[in-house]
Amino acid sequence: MSSTPCLTPEQQRIVDEIRRVADTLGTATLSQNQFDEYHELGGVSTAGYQFGSWNDAVVAAGLDPLPSGGTGPTPRYSDAELLEEIIRVHKLIAAPPSERKLAAVGRYSLKPYKDRWGTITKARAAAYDRFGFPA
Repeated sequence: MSSTPCLTPEQQRIVDEIRRVADTLGTATLSQNQFDEYHELGGVSTAGYQFGSWNDAVVAAGLDPLPSGGTGPTPRYSDAELLEEIIRVHKLIAAPPSERKLAAVGRYSLKPYKDRWGTITKARAAAYDRFGFPA
């Protein structure tokens, strides 16, 4: 991706790091929690300070912002999409994902997993039953 015009050097540094983390995670959307987990910058709140909000920083990096604060319709995901995400995260971190890891690295919130399977442990078991244990 090319540089975004009219950014200060500090803003460009943040944009570059947001892009790096998103590329590492293989995602076109990036939550602040995911960024917090994987960034290599000091002063995480700097993104919001430099751009006005986290979503503005994400947009400046050329990514899709996540909906804020639960406004708008709640997206619906199939069981297969949710379970495949557990497998993807397992492969990414080379271990069964804990609730914390799934929240930090996963593409979906924990709520649909808990709504459908009760616990992340049960959702993981369903994923492994359906798709096999990742090698």
